[in-house]
Amino acid sequence: MGDEGEPAPSVGDNVTFENTYMQTPGEFGEGYKFMRGPVQKVLSDTIKERLQGTTYDPLKSAQIAKELADTVKERVKNLGYERYKLVVQVTVGEKTGQALRLASRCLWDTATDNFASDFYENSSVFCVGMVFGLYYE
Repeated sequence: MGDEGEPAPSVGDNVTFENTYMQTPGEFGEGYKFMRGPVQKVLSDTIKERLQGTTYDPLKSAQIAKELADTVKERVKNLGYERYKLVVQVTVGEKTGQALRLASRCLWDTATDNFASDFYENSSVFCVGMVFGLYYE
């Protein structure tokens, strides 16, 4: 039974959620505000775990980048950033002595939003990973 003796909604019923009017994380601390440190560690560990000892294969690099992005996103979600939109970008390429410059732009609130990035390389492959945490109002 729901409130005031009404039956609780079943699986097929449309449930409407009310706006919380929360414009900032409730408390500033772990689990509330997007903290760069723990996200950076997840990103670094995940990339190193997947690419350590790997040689570059042009046919597999796109799939590896997608798998890395999905894995990083799931692991960062497990850190408990419930009201954050997570954007994960991973670039995997062949290391042949070339220079590479990556840049990104994003419109955000400096009080609540943040990002983490990491770079990994071995003898034949490089990887740049970025995770953006944008607060959902």
